[in-house]
Amino acid sequence: MRLFLTCLIFFAHLASAECYVVGDLKGYSTRAHEGYQISEDGISSGKFILELNGKSSSITPNNMKCDQVGSTTLLCQHVRADGETTIETWAVYPSAGKVLFTKSITGYGSFNGGNLFVGEIKGICD
Repeated sequence: MRLFLTCLIFFAHLASAECYVVGDLKGYSTRAHEGYQISEDGISSGKFILELNGKSSSITPNNMKCDQVGSTTLLCQHVRADGETTIETWAVYPSAGKVLFTKSITGYGSFNGGNLFVGEIKGICD
């Protein structure tokens, strides 16, 4: 019974939609055309809308399919038949006011590589 109640509370939390505006992403990137050297990078001018809503989760702007995989974590992916694959994770830490973003890119030749950025929660969606 205790396990049932724990699962019910967990899934009820997943079912409730939350939405955050995030930005000022800073961190590191690596790309094939740079010999996979790690360099400082960021997306300081862009803002993103993260909607945590189970299977209907999304990142705007973004056209990837996203799924909520934790109470404040999204897994987004874009996979093509020709082998081009992009996978992103977004983890929101409301009590710290932070967001963590990772990205892995394969099948894009010189653009293959990855990112690890930390950003700021700018607000809650209306």
